[in-house]
This record gives sequence, structure tokens and C-alpha cells, in this order.
Amino acid sequence: MTSSPSSEAIPVFCDWLDVTFAPDDAPYPAINRLLMASGFDCEVGSRPGSYVYRHDSAPGGTLVYQPMRQSIRFSASGSVCSLMRTLGIWRDYLSELSSSPHSVTRLDAAIDLAMDGADLVDSMRRMHVSGSVSLSRKSVATSTVLSTRPDGRETGTWYAGKLTKARFTARVYDKAWERLCRASIVVPPCGRIEVTAKGGDSGATLRDAEQPAALFWHIAAPALLKLPEGAPVWTPNRDLGWVSKPRAFDPAAVLQNRVANMALLDALGAIADDLGPKGRSYLLHLIEQRLEPASDSAAALSQAVAG
Repeated sequence: MTSSPSSEAIPVFCDWLDVTFAPDDAPYPAINRLLMASGFDCEVGSRPGSYVYRHDSAPGGTLVYQPMRQSIRFSASGSVCSLMRTLGIWRDYLSELSSSPHSVTRLDAAIDLAMDGADLVDSMRRMHVSGSVSLSRKSVATSTVLSTRPDGRETGTWYAGKLTKARFTARVYDKAWERLCRASIVVPPCGRIEVTAKGGDSGATLRDAEQPAALFWHIAAPALLKLPEGAPVWTPNRDLGWVSKPRAFDPAAVLQNRVANMALLDALGAIADDLGPKGRSYLLHLIEQRLEPASDSAAALSQAVAG
């Protein structure tokens, strides 16, 4: 690297966030309300009891609510984290997460550099030829996955601590090349440096999700970048320290808006029409049954179909 970026000049952002709760104490209703009021769609996940939230403005991005054996996890991908900041609900989301006892089990903090990502990856390979690097005084192995761009440059991703149980890991990659390969989107040259704090004992908190610069520089400097003057000092397990003012919420207005714009209902209505005059009554019964299962559902179903 020919120059050392400063924390003021290059913003650090949270690019992934996993937060885990006890099975009976997850703030699902409040978070579901926030997401649905902000234009997210919800679908049933692949695991029993899980839900996946998506938004048209974050293609490929997901926020997953996932019950596990002894816990419940909310997992927000990088593009969803970015979208929530754009929508102005990031602090609201963090505030709702903070309302119950929790553990931050993964937090990615990153910076984007306006440079050819191939040069950035190559610089990491040359800086750490020994095959290991110390992140926050803990040595981890390095590895590289490369491919060749159409211009003939070798590029890809440089990893530190990949597939290990280390609390702190990192990856440095050609972000422009990744966007082109994954989404066929052409963006200006960009190299990304991303660090990860994982595991419930990493010391990362929701404060670090809102203000990730201190955590980023704690892991990244000096191994990946020179510590810039004035960089904040990271304190592990620091409490959140703030709560957002609750947003005004009109449940009836949200329901009216979502139902009025739900194309899926139109599609289901067309299929129900294939059953004849009683088809839509049958559809309404199925919706009622899904929302509030009745003990006599079998009898009610037969009555709805028979008319």
C-alpha cells in the first residue's frame, strides 16, 4: 500500500450482523413490524419456523429469522444492512435487537478503497508471504482464491483465518470483480477490506454495528493497514448505550397498504376462480386457517368446498 487511509477519510460500515437470543426472549414481533412497515416482503425459510425477509431495493440480500436448537438468530446480510441505513431504520433495528438479552455472534466491518482490487489483493500477498498474519495479536493462516479477469489481471480474494475458529478473521478482495461475477453489474474499480468478529465471546456489541470503526481498526491495524492518526480505540463488550425513539406505527395502515399491493393475492385469486363460484370462499378459509388454525378445520374445509 502506498498510502495509509485515515478513519475520517474512508468510512467504515457494518457489512453483516448476526445476533442470537434465548428461544423465549427474541424481539420478533417488534422487528417484524419494523420490516413490514419499511417495505420488506416475508417468506417461509428452508428451516422449520424460519422466515426470510427481502426487499426489492436489495436484490439478493436477506434478513433471516431462524430458530435453532437452543437459540434464535437474526442474520442480516451486507446489502440489507446497507439498505436499512439508506431507509433510516438501522438504528431502529439495532434498538429493537437491544431490547432483549442477546449476543452478537458475527459482525463484519469493512471499508472500500477506490483502487483496482487486483492491486489490493496482490499487495496483501506480497506483504504476508509467510502464510500467516497476526490479527489483534492472534496469528492465523492466510490463503488466496484467484481467477483471471478479461483484461488478463489475476484477481480474487485474500483470506486470513478462513475456515478457522479464530475470533477475528479478514478477507481482502476485488469488489468490482465480485459484483461483475455475481450480479453482472459493472462498477468502478474497488477493493474491499473486511474484518469479522465472530462467536459470542468476541467482545463485539451492537454499538460496534452502529459505530464499527473502532472494531475495524482493532483487527485490521497494523497487519492490513497502518493505524491512522485519530482512529478510535476499541473497547470489547461495551454496552449499546443508546435507544432510538420509537417510531409511530399504525398497524391498520400497514395492513391496508400491504394487502392492497400484494400481487400474490391476485395470483391466488385467479387460481381460486378455477374452483368455481365457491373458490374465493375456499381461499379465504385457507387464509383464516393459516392465521388461526381451528380445531374443527377438517369439517370447515369440507363445508367450504362443498358450499
